[in-house]
Amino acid sequence: MHLIGLELKKKDPSLRWIADFRDPWSEWDLLDTLSLTQWARKRHQALEKKVLTTADEVITIAPFHVTRLEALSGRKVQLITNGFDEDDFAGIVHKKTSRFTIRHVGVVDELRDPRPVMEAVKSLCLENPEFANNVLIEFIGNVNSAFKNYVAGDEQLNKVTRFVDQMPHSELLKLYGETDLQLLVLAHTAIAPGNLPGKFFEYLASGNPILAIGPTEGDAAHVLKETEAGKIFERESIEEIKISLAESFAKWPDKNSTGRSAIYSRSSLTHQLIELLNDSFH
Repeated sequence: MHLIGLELKKKDPSLRWIADFRDPWSEWDLLDTLSLTQWARKRHQALEKKVLTTADEVITIAPFHVTRLEALSGRKVQLITNGFDEDDFAGIVHKKTSRFTIRHVGVVDELRDPRPVMEAVKSLCLENPEFANNVLIEFIGNVNSAFKNYVAGDEQLNKVTRFVDQMPHSELLKLYGETDLQLLVLAHTAIAPGNLPGKFFEYLASGNPILAIGPTEGDAAHVLKETEAGKIFERESIEEIKISLAESFAKWPDKNSTGRSAIYSRSSLTHQLIELLNDSFH
């Protein structure tokens, strides 16, 4: 898409071109999985530099990526994050749950591995029979077989874990109202500090407390602190995760909605884009 923009700009320099980086390019962790030759990597870097320096404006979705793209281009890069649609969440009704329900939405794979949380859950189950009898962990979406086999091979975790296939967004929205704790597992990669996935903002919109695994100095950690919507822990901090789970369980079954942060609504973010467009075209 960026190269299409570049060619159009070459053909008609009067066009105002805004390049929107939803992901990094030459520093994207996906490139490291493609066994690129040195020539190919340099080609990516050269094309990226051309796009970054030719576009009239550059936008990206996380402060970490702003910093990196500014370093690569030597120019100002604008920040407009992902967000949530307020209308989607207007009708959510928070209900008391019959079990302390922890839900994860989205992909579970080698890079997004919830095992640190599962180890904490198992330890807490063995120590606290009340927790073991009441906790439910549900994974909704595409889960790799290695993680499913890990859960199936553990008698304690198998009792409290459920896997659900992908479902329509409208059905998922209803489940946000029947969830006590949202589990967020950020991809364990070199660019993890800039990981702000779209579902994170849906979690924020749900009003449910968030338990996150990822860099405690990253962008997601900053948003959680800013919104007071939850806690984030490094992957190896299993004991701290366990303490946090016990604290959340102690507040159940009373619903503990954190509220929504209006600055991450798509309405607010669209106004930011309108301001950028106005500044760029006048």
